[in-house]
Amino acid sequence: MNLQEYSSFDGLGLAELIRKKEVTKSEIAACAIKAIQTINPKLNAMVEYYEERAVVSNGLLANHEPYDGVPMLLKDLGAYEANKNAEMGSRMAHGLKFDHDSELVKRYKMAGFNILGRTTTPEFGSAAFTESLACGITRNPWNLDLSPGGSSGGSAAAVAAGIVPVAHGTDLGGSIRTPSGFNGLVGLKPSRNLNPVGPGAGQSFLGLATEHVLTRTVRDSAAVLDATAGPAAGEFYYTPKNGTSYLSAMLEKPASFRIAINVEPWISANVDAEVLEATMLAAKLCESMGHLVDSNRFDLDEEQLLNCIETIWASYTTYGINNLHVITGREISAKTLEQSSLKGYHDGMTYTAEHLIAAVEYSNTVARAVGNFFEKYDVMITPTNAIQAPLADRSKIQKHDFTWHNWVLEACKVAPFGQVFNISGAPAITLPLGWSSTGMPIGVTFSTKTGNEAMLFKLAAQLELAQPWNNRKPENHVSYLS
Repeated sequence: MNLQEYSSFDGLGLAELIRKKEVTKSEIAACAIKAIQTINPKLNAMVEYYEERAVVSNGLLANHEPYDGVPMLLKDLGAYEANKNAEMGSRMAHGLKFDHDSELVKRYKMAGFNILGRTTTPEFGSAAFTESLACGITRNPWNLDLSPGGSSGGSAAAVAAGIVPVAHGTDLGGSIRTPSGFNGLVGLKPSRNLNPVGPGAGQSFLGLATEHVLTRTVRDSAAVLDATAGPAAGEFYYTPKNGTSYLSAMLEKPASFRIAINVEPWISANVDAEVLEATMLAAKLCESMGHLVDSNRFDLDEEQLLNCIETIWASYTTYGINNLHVITGREISAKTLEQSSLKGYHDGMTYTAEHLIAAVEYSNTVARAVGNFFEKYDVMITPTNAIQAPLADRSKIQKHDFTWHNWVLEACKVAPFGQVFNISGAPAITLPLGWSSTGMPIGVTFSTKTGNEAMLFKLAAQLELAQPWNNRKPENHVSYLS
């Protein structure tokens, strides 16, 4: 199998080849390793890869379905593997390891994935671009002068370039959806704690952060969620799966959905004209398929929304850095941390319990607004990002005098539609339904009520069939290297 053949299949497609014995697991793994070695020097999407895992036992394991032998990558944040580095894009966490797999990694392995390495992230995932002093600048395979976005930018670049069909990501304020939108991928932020977050935490960033994968096809996103969704023992709280098969749901013909389109962000930002056009065209496509579409939104107080986000992000940044200091013994300073993290750390030190409780209470206000809206509508359509993929080397803004408020605002203005779904816990999926005049992908997001992923997959599959995107490839793709 050459790289052109390898990269033409999604994850389920590769798994089918393995089951039919048309190719071995080792041949698949060797292709992925070769892809990393040949194209990653251009992208800098990888922190490290595990060349020893190119040799795989080729026996089929009945309980390792549906991805037995399929390669994937882990973002260097969130889910972690036993005895492998888990450094979070930070010099302070250099060499950090755990003696056990996180629950999500256990489920990836039970699904049969061969985890071949770690992908880049900005330090602690707190940026809408992917670059760090620890790992350097990650670049967009569609245009190397541009950023893949963040914070799951390494995973997005790797999947878009054809290195692997599936890569893990985390999403605190758009970190799966933003880079998926900039790289022509499918990116689902699942409902709060539909995927497990343990065993080291009961909730991440007060439940704002979730984990899933970035993929090229809707069916891979659905099938992976089938394999991972559901609580582990002792979950603090969770969204029940209710016996749903997301892969089966996407094969069902959807009913006529009530859909609202909203192009007015909850955090003030100028929305690019081509982004607006792509979003409107997606709404028209839904209408042409028989869905009922009109323009509507719910209102939120922007100042309170930003205060809520800043408080939760900074409080958890402070907690996390103090914890790293205890674990590693390293000092909390510019020698170990980037300026943005230090700003967040020091801001977090000023917040009181009253500030944090106020943020929790406003989170309830947001969740009620979202929940009430989805009593009237099935789905909301918004732009994924307000802008098209920005230039790489965004870290220079850290060299100027900036505040934590401005750092958070910069991230929020990239994806000003997305944070409300992290706060409310509702799911949202971005699909590559738009293309700019320069050929860059533009993502459009579809959201629904908490626990309603099956509806999103039904609609996403219908849109994928009506307007396919998997035949489009970036300029820097492994298939051109075969």
